[in-house]
Amino acid sequence: MRTLRLATWCLLSAMVGVGCALWWHGWENHQAELPAVISDMLAEPEPPPPPPPPREDLVRFHPERNLDLLRPDGTNVSIGYHSAVVDPRWIDVEFFGGWNREMDANEDTDALLFTSGPTFARGRGNGELGMRLHGDLMLANGTWRAGNLTAARERAWMGITRDGALEFGYGPLTPELEQNLRMFIGGLHAFTNTTRVAPETYEGVYGEMHLADVRIVYGLRADGKLELVETADGVHFRDLKHFVEQKGFLAAYLPDHASKSRLIIPGTRPWSQEQAVWVSGGKPSITQMPFLLRVTPTREWVDHQLPTSSEPEPAAQTN
Repeated sequence: MRTLRLATWCLLSAMVGVGCALWWHGWENHQAELPAVISDMLAEPEPPPPPPPPREDLVRFHPERNLDLLRPDGTNVSIGYHSAVVDPRWIDVEFFGGWNREMDANEDTDALLFTSGPTFARGRGNGELGMRLHGDLMLANGTWRAGNLTAARERAWMGITRDGALEFGYGPLTPELEQNLRMFIGGLHAFTNTTRVAPETYEGVYGEMHLADVRIVYGLRADGKLELVETADGVHFRDLKHFVEQKGFLAAYLPDHASKSRLIIPGTRPWSQEQAVWVSGGKPSITQMPFLLRVTPTREWVDHQLPTSSEPEPAAQTN
């Protein structure tokens, strides 16, 4: 009997030992797997943002282009134009006030380009400029409200969001848009827009026009970039409609036109008397401009260009 009891105790001890060993082995495996489980629960670190593009990629100028169009009546027409493709993520737009500042723009090497803005009317307004804007402007160097509130409500706008996306909409600058946008150019004519439906309040700048003029086009490209187009003299409105469609613009808006059209790229395409006569259709004089829109690199882009040095500064010498 005593031998049986001893054998039973030995068997129970062995079973307890095996159980403890199995439990310990499982706990060790669990401990070994725990870091992997925690790592699965942690979010992957976000990759660093890509560096900004070089300056030459902020604006790509394409001079002396031609686009052949087939009109609905079966005739052909070739549209001559210049264009500048702009990256909205890395540009600011400023109000470049003052009459006849084209020659100043030619010498401004800090600017990427200058172009004409929305329509205006001569009269009291905007300080010494002596004109009234037909749309609101919220730009890098200030905000200017339209002198004609009715026109601002009835027209269209182009803007850049705080994330750098280009948008084309309708109406005046509202508090909501002020929160969402860092740039707003109102008072424009919505030529085409596939991104938004025009509200009933939209009237536009121009009715049916048959004049053949030089025109500036703000075009929203499929890649999200802005293409500024200056057409050759002699382009009719109906041909321009087919032009922007064939270019593939998601939206195409018009600022002021004809002899008020400006596309100046300092050091590359300056303003000249020859160009002034050209945009006037060969006339000896042109319409004066009270202001231009000045496009520059953003402060963020400029800050990325500052040199960084890991070398310690030399210690100050003492006498």
